[in-house]
Amino acid sequence: MNVTEFDKIVAACEKNGVQIMDGTMWAHHPRTAKLKEFLFDSDRFGQLKNVHSSFSLAGDEDFLKNDIRVKPNLDGLGALVDLGWYAIRAALFANNFELPKIVAASPGTVLNESGVILSCAMEIAAVGTKGTLCVQDFVIPFEETQASIVHHLHESSVHESLVNRPSEHTVKTEIPQEACMVREFARLVGEIKNKGAEPDGFWPNISRKTQLVVDAIKESVDKNCEQISLSGR
Repeated sequence: MNVTEFDKIVAACEKNGVQIMDGTMWAHHPRTAKLKEFLFDSDRFGQLKNVHSSFSLAGDEDFLKNDIRVKPNLDGLGALVDLGWYAIRAALFANNFELPKIVAASPGTVLNESGVILSCAMEIAAVGTKGTLCVQDFVIPFEETQASIVHHLHESSVHESLVNRPSEHTVKTEIPQEACMVREFARLVGEIKNKGAEPDGFWPNISRKTQLVVDAIKESVDKNCEQISLSGR
């Protein structure tokens, strides 16, 4: 898929008055709302200066040979659109979904014999002017019933910053994040069917932005890691 194909899907949904939402499950975990609260806290985090997100998994030999994500005719963008989607969404989330001006792939992209991207080096770390946030399991929490955020407040001196321990904030949930996602989707559909509400445009909007960045990274890979401008896209 690319953004042109995505726009056709959204147009069909809008024409028929139905809701569209991608399957980025971690966005629906209660921890994500808490993370957003930290990110926009001027006292505990400050202004965002840098964000790093990554997601990887250990695929066995059968996975690397037979899974649809390693076959260009089934999922041609491989790890980029599968694992990378989550990491890209996390970076956009930390930036309040403001698109980057320039996108560039890092050198050393790993391709399999079919030309599918396999390397996409589960964590997000955001550095602000007043604090740092780190989540080590942002895609799939280590536990279904709770998940944590590590916050390190930048002190007034280098010594204080080095010796003061980070604080861990735990967010509990009664149901897994996947169930949270389905529940929210069902709620939106119910609003449309029972109350005549309009589909929520937030979800396709952030999906499109994620797809734009995915497309730009793939273009950069194809052009030997050249910088790709998102201006006007």
